[in-house]
Amino acid sequence: MLTDIEESQLDEHGFLLLEHAITADEADELRDLSMSLAAQEREAGRGYMYIDDKAQRVWNLVDKGEPFERAIQHPRVLTAMEYLLGEDCTLSSFTVNVIGPDATEGGLHIDYPLGSMPTPRPNFPLVANSVWFLDDFTLENGATRCIPGSHRRLEARPEPNVQYDDEVQITAPKGSVMIINGSVWHGSSANHTNRDRVALLGFFCRAFLKPQQDHLKIVSQKVIDRATPTLTRLLGFNSMPNTNT
Repeated sequence: MLTDIEESQLDEHGFLLLEHAITADEADELRDLSMSLAAQEREAGRGYMYIDDKAQRVWNLVDKGEPFERAIQHPRVLTAMEYLLGEDCTLSSFTVNVIGPDATEGGLHIDYPLGSMPTPRPNFPLVANSVWFLDDFTLENGATRCIPGSHRRLEARPEPNVQYDDEVQITAPKGSVMIINGSVWHGSSANHTNRDRVALLGFFCRAFLKPQQDHLKIVSQKVIDRATPTLTRLLGFNSMPNTNT
């Protein structure tokens, strides 16, 4: 359950920081596995690179290790997602996000598919992200920045290369998880350190929306066979369209 204060934080500011949601050892395990996957994909010539090849995503984590299967079912994270998106919300995508040394800031944005929707957008959340801090997030290493309350700007979206006076950076120790309403204007900051800043992005959507990745097609049968009822629901099995003729 979320406290009244936590619910108010999500309602008013559009984001919530869950400090120490997992232990430092659990964060280290997830980081090591994430960086191993990232290296494997680069070596295989299929690394998903961006920000001038100084940042990388690894997709479809549910199919890439049991620690990720467990993480995406974290009770406190799911409670926050269900508060925002309904008790039948589903997983849209689950990725590693590596912001490398000297990576410039990512532009402020609102999440898929909100950026392509006509305005005014709905005044209730359609998608939400969970940012898992696998490193300490600091002002120097690319900590997520966002604009509190921007989820209520239903007819606007962030302008490229504009600095906003009400922007804040979210810093916290590794093991913390930040919940972000997908309508909040947010993005990564520049990494001015000599070390990768690593996070997981657990992205959720309302059950009636098309997810970013079709888990019913890309998750292996062995994962489906051992899935808990919660994971089965998150993968979309309870959201399949009616096929009656």
